[in-house]
Amino acid sequence: MRKYALAATAILGVAASLPARAGSLYVFGDSLSDDGNLYHLIGLPPAPYYDGHFSNGKIWVEYLPGLTDLSGSPTDNFAYGGAFTGPITVNGTYYGTNLEGASLPGISTEIAGFAASGGHFSAGDVVTLWGGANNYFLYAGLVQANPSQAVPLVTSAVSTAITQLTADATSLAQLGARTLIVPNVPNLGETPAYNGSALGTALGNAFASLHDAALPAAMERVHNATGANIIVLNTQQLLNNVIANPSVYGFTNVTQACINVSACLNGSAATQADYVFWDGVHPTTHAQNYIARYAATSLNGFESLSIPGQLGTQGALDFNTLLDDRMDALRAGATGLSYNIDGATGSNAAPDQKLGIFISAGGGFGNRNNSDTALGYSYNDAVVALGADYRFTQHIMAGLALGYGSNHANINEGGTVRDNAFELGLYGLAQWNHAYATLAASYGHGWYNTQTPGVIGNAPTGKPTGTSYAVDAFGGYLFPVLPSLQLGPEAGLTYTNTGLGAYTQSGDPLLTQSVYSQGYQQVFATTSLVVSGQWQAGGVALSPYAKIGAQILLSGRNAKFTSSFTGEPVVALTSTYPKLPPAWAVFTVGANASITRQLSASASLDTTGFMSTGNSLLLSAGLRYSF
Repeated sequence: MRKYALAATAILGVAASLPARAGSLYVFGDSLSDDGNLYHLIGLPPAPYYDGHFSNGKIWVEYLPGLTDLSGSPTDNFAYGGAFTGPITVNGTYYGTNLEGASLPGISTEIAGFAASGGHFSAGDVVTLWGGANNYFLYAGLVQANPSQAVPLVTSAVSTAITQLTADATSLAQLGARTLIVPNVPNLGETPAYNGSALGTALGNAFASLHDAALPAAMERVHNATGANIIVLNTQQLLNNVIANPSVYGFTNVTQACINVSACLNGSAATQADYVFWDGVHPTTHAQNYIARYAATSLNGFESLSIPGQLGTQGALDFNTLLDDRMDALRAGATGLSYNIDGATGSNAAPDQKLGIFISAGGGFGNRNNSDTALGYSYNDAVVALGADYRFTQHIMAGLALGYGSNHANINEGGTVRDNAFELGLYGLAQWNHAYATLAASYGHGWYNTQTPGVIGNAPTGKPTGTSYAVDAFGGYLFPVLPSLQLGPEAGLTYTNTGLGAYTQSGDPLLTQSVYSQGYQQVFATTSLVVSGQWQAGGVALSPYAKIGAQILLSGRNAKFTSSFTGEPVVALTSTYPKLPPAWAVFTVGANASITRQLSASASLDTTGFMSTGNSLLLSAGLRYSF
C-alpha cells in the first residue's frame, strides 16, 4: 500500500505541526495605518483620539493579524500620519514629504529608512502600502485658492501620487516583499470634511476617481516587473456600499464626524460604533474593522486557491491506494491467486478460479500546514472501488475498477472545499518465486465546490471541474527468513497530474475572483522494507504484513497559475503550489484473510510521518469473491 502525499494527522508517535507560518505583517502608509508613530514623534493626534491613533480605537492593520495567519508587532509599523506618497513640489514650491510638517516622514522616506536599517522581507511576509489621500488634501487647498487651475492641479496630483506609489511598491518588492496589500482611495467627497458642499464633494471624488482608475495598471506594471503579488483593495466600493446600506453593517450615521457630535464623542463605544467616521476623514474603529476584514478575506481567498488542486491529487492517490491494496492482498494470499512467492504452499490458492470481483472502501483524515504563500487545511476523505481481476497465468493477473471519491477540506482561516470524483483504474501484478512487480493507473473526473467568507455580499463560491491521473509502479523481492515469515525490499515511482479548468468564484462583489486553468504534477520515489507472514487460525488463512519506508520528492515543487479579483481593480496574481518537503516517512500495516477458497477479506492502515507540511492517515478494507 502506497499512500503518497496523503495529507494528515500523524500516528506512530508523529505529531502534526501547528497551522502557522513564519510571516509577519509590515505596514507603510499614512494616518489610516499609523498606530501611534506620529504621536510619539510630535504628539499628534492628541486626546480624544485613542492612544495616538487617528481613530477612536484600533485601526485596520491592528485587526488584520488576528484575521489571518500573520504575526503583527508595532515595531513593524512604519506608517506616519500626514505622509505624502513622496516629496511634493507644485509650481516651484516644495511642500516636503508630510502634510503635518515638510520634514516629517513620508511614505518614500519610511521605506528608505527601513532599507537603510537593513530591513528585508521574507517570502511569508505581507506588506501593506496605503497612501495618496494626504497628497490630495494638499492639492485640494491649492485648487480652492486658484479654482481656474482645478483641472491641471487635479491631473498633476494624481499623476504624482501614482508615480510615487509605483516607485514605493517597487522599492518594497526589491526589498523582498512577495505579497503587498495596496488599498485605493475611497471617495473623499463622501467624507465629512468634503460632503458639506457640492464643490467639496465633486473635488474630493474627482481625486479619488482618477486615482482609483490609474492605480490598478500601475500595480500591474510592478507585478510584471518584480513578480510580487499585489492585492488592490477597492475601499471606494466598500465605502459606497456601506453608505448605501448602513444598517446592514451596523451603522446609523454615515455623513457626520463622531468627534464633532457631543452625543457620540461622549457616548459609549456602542454609540460611537454607529458612526462610520471618527473625524473629517478617518474611520471609526468599527469601520476600520471592516477594512481589516476585507483585507483578510482578500488575502485568505487568494492564498487558498491551490487547495482544490491539492485535494484532487489526494483523491487520485486515494483511489490508486485501493488498487495497490488489492494487489497487496492478492500477493498476501487472497483467494484466486497463488501466493507462492512468499514461500508458502499455496493451500488457499484456487488456480482454477481465474475471475474475481472485489469491493473496497477507504476513509481517512489529515492536514496540510500553512506555507509561506498558501493556506493549509484539514481534510477528511472517503473512496470506494468496485472491480474485477483476471488471472491469465499462474504468475500474471490484471484488473479493472470503477470508483467514487468524496473529499472535504476545512481551510485554515475559514472556508471549505469539496471534491467529488468518479474514477477509472487499471492494474496489473506479475510474480515469480520471491519477486513481484505491480502497476496501477487511474483517471478521475472531479466536480469541486469552493466557498470562502464574504464581506459585503454572499460567501464567494466557485465550482471548477478537473481531471486527475495517477500512475505508480513497484517492484520487490521477499526472502524467506522463517517458514512462515518473509522479509525484503520494495521500491517504486509514483506520478500524479491534476488539472482544473478556469472558473469564477463569485458571490461578494469585492471578492469575485477569476481563476485561470492550472496543472499540478508530482513525481516521487519510494523505498521500503517489507515484512510478510502467513498463519492458519481456525480454518482461516491470515496473512499480515507491514512496511516502513521513505518517499523522496523528485519533481513538482513550483507549479504556478494566475488569477485576479474582478470585483476590485484587476491586477494579475500568481499562485504557487506549496512545496512538499524533500523526503518523509511512510508506514503501512495490513492483513489479508482467506476465509474460503472463494472469499477473502483485507484491511490496511497507512500513514505518513515526519512530514513537515502535515501528516496523514488512511484506513481501507475490502472483500473479494472469485469464480
